[in-house]
Amino acid sequence: MLGHDTGDSGMFVNALVALTGVGYFTAWSVSFYPQLILNHRRKRTTGLSADFIIINPVGFLALTIWNWGVYFSPLAQKQYKARHDGHRPQISVSDLAFSLHALVISILTLAQVVHYAWREKKVKARDGPDESSRLLDQHDEAPRGVRGAADLVVTTSTIRPSVPFQLGLIAIAVSAFVSAGLVWTGRAEWLDWLYFISTIKLIISLVKYIPQVLLNYRLKSAEGFATSQVVLDLTGSFLSFAQLVISSIWVEHDPSGIIANPSKLGLSFLSVFFDVILITQKHIVYPQRRGKRLEEVEEEEEVEAVER
Repeated sequence: MLGHDTGDSGMFVNALVALTGVGYFTAWSVSFYPQLILNHRRKRTTGLSADFIIINPVGFLALTIWNWGVYFSPLAQKQYKARHDGHRPQISVSDLAFSLHALVISILTLAQVVHYAWREKKVKARDGPDESSRLLDQHDEAPRGVRGAADLVVTTSTIRPSVPFQLGLIAIAVSAFVSAGLVWTGRAEWLDWLYFISTIKLIISLVKYIPQVLLNYRLKSAEGFATSQVVLDLTGSFLSFAQLVISSIWVEHDPSGIIANPSKLGLSFLSVFFDVILITQKHIVYPQRRGKRLEEVEEEEEVEAVER
């Protein structure tokens, strides 16, 4: 939300806030599409962590609830002003647009995983595992520059998250309902519940990249993950943080507004942290490497476990 200063300096600052908002929305939003395009070209999603794909929409649902709830709820704004000396929450229109767009695209990516897993299962049921693998390769229209280790990762796509992530999803749902019950009974405020939901987004952002990083390590390849999106992600992180700082300090004159928006602040820093790791894996640790089949990795781990 922009300030009411109509002077030259106020107009410049407001324009800068709007510009950084458009910039971060564009960069972060476009960063989702390389993965969608890569999945479509390869006609499969092997090499992409099921944990990452399934938990991602949950995180962006939490972010959407936080942004839209604080922005449009008079009660949430009243409670926020009471806690911050009358200052308004630092939620911008670009925050609203990004969170909703990210939710939609992450759901579409999940739909791709489900579709290609169903497609592969259907082919296998009809032609058998050996023949289905050959047919899938024939239908893989990805150019040679896109094909690689990820095409050899597994013979069957999986859409089932790991047990820890299944338990985590259950814990998220239960805790959200429990905290809502506290609000309903008057033991907590509506803003407290929105803050709790934003905390869920931060936790998900902290852990959602870990399965992909570990999968890249096990496969000795990062080709299944579209790391071309990382540069855009880094750009969006910088601009998002810049908008938050500018609007808090120079528009609302309330530096505490920076930490009062934990989702935006935390998402910027966590994105940078994991982007650096993924860039390192892609271009330094596993550059142009073919990688292993997932079955080979699992067999090696079983042998090592027996030897111990």
